Order: sequence, then structure tokens, then C-alpha cells
Amino acid sequence: MSPRRATPTSALQPSPDESAPPEGATVFLVDDDDAVRDALEMSLRAAGHPVAAFGSTRQFLDAYRSGSPGCLVADMDLPEGGAVGLLRALAVAQAMLPAIITSRRLRRVSPADGLPSECILFLDKPFGIDELLRLIRTALGTGSGDPPAP
Repeated sequence: MSPRRATPTSALQPSPDESAPPEGATVFLVDDDDAVRDALEMSLRAAGHPVAAFGSTRQFLDAYRSGSPGCLVADMDLPEGGAVGLLRALAVAQAMLPAIITSRRLRRVSPADGLPSECILFLDKPFGIDELLRLIRTALGTGSGDPPAP
């Protein structure tokens, strides 16, 4: 039987073999699409991840405290500079988080963009919740392979 796949708006339960997130690690979710953000938040919580969801870059930057453990899941096409602008703002504050960037029209970023590419993962929309959970495990260092550098 093939793994269950879902678009972000379907909020399906993850596969039962998912490993628990590290204690204290939060998934910081930033997406300006209310339906997508709500569905992802519900699915991530069902998988056992603490989630802090934000509708804008500004909301996230106002709430985030440097050093808070976790990973960032952000839409590439956010207003106010998009995910790249958000990552740049974190880098300026010396508060880099491992990040998963999602987009329908994904443009990969690199060190030439002023960002450390080893801590950035990419996910093309539409995607299944299992795909996102796999990348979150990798970003948090609980998946297979070495974790991205924070």
C-alpha cells in the first residue's frame, strides 16, 4: 500500500510511524493563506509537534525569541519580502533557524543570496503532510542523516 498523500488543505493524519519531535522544539509556521496555515497547523499538532502559526512575516518576527528551538516552515511568496526576506531578517539578528520553504513557483536560494543554504530545505506545492513531516524531522535533526546546521 502506498503512503497517504494529501494537499495542505486536507489536514490528514500522519502515518503512525512518525517519530516524536525533540522536546521543546516548535514548528514556526508562516503562511498568509488562512486555509493552508490552519490545515497545516492542525496536521502538525496531530503529529505531536508544538506549532506557533503566523499569518505574516511581521507577526513572526515580533513574536520569535532568538534561541527558541525548532524549525521554520514559510511560504516563499509571503508579503513583506517573502521567506527569503524573513530568513535574511533572522540572519541579521543572528537567529537562524533550520527552514523549510514552500512555494508553487519555487526558486532555490543559495549562499549567493546571503543565506546559509545548508539550513534551508525546499518543498514544492502541492505537497503531502508526510513529505512535510519528513523534512521537519530532518530540520530538527530527528530524521535520517545529519541535521542542517542551525
